[in-house]
Amino acid sequence: MPLVLQKIIDQSSTLAIWKIEESSIELINGLGDNYFEESHQQRIQQVNARHYLASRRILTSLFPEQKIHLWKNEFNKPYLKIEETPYFVSITHSFDYAAIFISKNTEVGIDMEKIDPRIGRVKHKFLNTSEFSFAGTVSEIHAQTLIWSAKETLYKLYGFKELDFKANLHISPFTAKQNGIILGSIQKENYHKELPISYFLWDQYFITYSTEQIQSL
Repeated sequence: MPLVLQKIIDQSSTLAIWKIEESSIELINGLGDNYFEESHQQRIQQVNARHYLASRRILTSLFPEQKIHLWKNEFNKPYLKIEETPYFVSITHSFDYAAIFISKNTEVGIDMEKIDPRIGRVKHKFLNTSEFSFAGTVSEIHAQTLIWSAKETLYKLYGFKELDFKANLHISPFTAKQNGIILGSIQKENYHKELPISYFLWDQYFITYSTEQIQSL
């Protein structure tokens, strides 16, 4: 399946979604010879190989016939070069989809979460007291999914791990809609950053993303 969505966020940033219908072999064959990643052989042997491969096929579809190099740092944060031009990149996948967000100029974060009532079973693990006050009831599945996804986006933007989803990541009150912007914040020791997080609904999945620059620690 080719890309099902290619969304231009601004002049330097693109978000794209791939619906995964191919086998691992079909996805591998589609990568071609211009894609390089040091952990590639190890990753294609793992259980989630199709998710991994589909996200990389997005890159080869966006940049056909160009040399693509992706690697991760010690915090498992991905970095990207296209024909030696550096890009910021963030990757996500959920069930039948993979998605990627790239930018030349700003740090990026993206997450994709399927709306599922079972999130209510684990909401106590990521909702803090304030968030419970506006999104804690059994009927607020959409809001709970959005909060989880938004916090995943914040986590990826921060990029240094060691964040507690209840203590360090906070989402301001909102009403869940088809699309919009919510306000999140990262609060850890002497580090504090507020970030607008955009979102939209796609085939019963919420996609959250942000392009704000994160300061180095």
